Amino acid sequence: MKPQKPLPFQHITIIGVGLIGGSLALAIKQRFPAIHITGVDTPRVLTRALDRHAIDLADKSIERAVRSADLVILAAPVSSISKMLPRIAKNCSPNTIVTDTGSVKRMLVEQAQRLFPNGNFIGGHPMTGSEFSGINAAHPLLFQNALYILTPTHTTKKQSLRVLAKFFTALDARIFIIDPATHDSVVAAVSHLPQLAAVALMNSVGKHHPDAPDHLALAAGGFRDMTRIASSPFEMWKDILSANQKEISKVLRLYIKQLNKIASVVDSAPARLSAEFKTSRTLRSRIPRSMKGYLTPLVELAVFVEDKPGELARLTSSLASHSVNIKDMELLKVREGRGGTFRLSFENRIVAAEAAHILQGEGFDVGGKW
Repeated sequence: MKPQKPLPFQHITIIGVGLIGGSLALAIKQRFPAIHITGVDTPRVLTRALDRHAIDLADKSIERAVRSADLVILAAPVSSISKMLPRIAKNCSPNTIVTDTGSVKRMLVEQAQRLFPNGNFIGGHPMTGSEFSGINAAHPLLFQNALYILTPTHTTKKQSLRVLAKFFTALDARIFIIDPATHDSVVAAVSHLPQLAAVALMNSVGKHHPDAPDHLALAAGGFRDMTRIASSPFEMWKDILSANQKEISKVLRLYIKQLNKIASVVDSAPARLSAEFKTSRTLRSRIPRSMKGYLTPLVELAVFVEDKPGELARLTSSLASHSVNIKDMELLKVREGRGGTFRLSFENRIVAAEAAHILQGEGFDVGGKW
């Protein structure tokens, strides 16, 4: 019998057992079932977390819950985390690792440096989420292959950083280490700006355009893709916009400057936008395809599926019967009454070629390079 590996932590306290905190709890329980997890939240949330076996103990007292923990995770809005940090610092051991999941880091890390002089606070930001929220939406695979950013400083204990990074890696997350200020600057551009741009685009077309509001049914894939996050609740973004106001203002001005430049060219000589399109295409191609969640690039096939009952099931069962695994699936285009084109992604060219051969043998129209 193999000796059991020691647990990375014996007792974890998660403050805020919603989508992120609840998913972390479920992922930890799946990977390390012997770790004891205490949850701190409202009674209703804690009851549901216990029902889902995400936590072992519910506690309404932050002070009591952190005293015996060797890892504390604050999975709450940024403003709530800021208010809780002093209470945690007064009641947890100087050897307890404390981390958070807030999407703005500089303000919190600077505050934590003053409160945790032993260097046991490590800022964290899992770059994952869902269009749903709350403990009912929590899932143990939410962090699988997702980027998990850690933002240590010069005062951070190196051993604590190694332990925490190894722990989240064991939950199948990909660790990325960056300083807090750079983090806030980058996420303002790649996360916060897209949210505001989606809101502005949706309101411009759906509210202020003279004709479009009555014809939103005409909105095709491009518009839907660009405005998907426009449905995000303001309550979720209120803290972020306030906490990262300076960096968001900077990147908004850059974006407005670029839009004004494009508007000027459209007014005078639209053909001159060729260079802008070429540049954006080149830059877009540099985004690693693995960023969707896969560590290595996948090989894609485009498959047309007729609009009739059972066709999609026939496709997937055909591949399953040959033990061919679909790593990702996305509906690209749909024509009511005719069918839709699906993009199927596979681990490598060999698997994609096998999938294409199987599907063509079943009469499916398959395109792509494999």
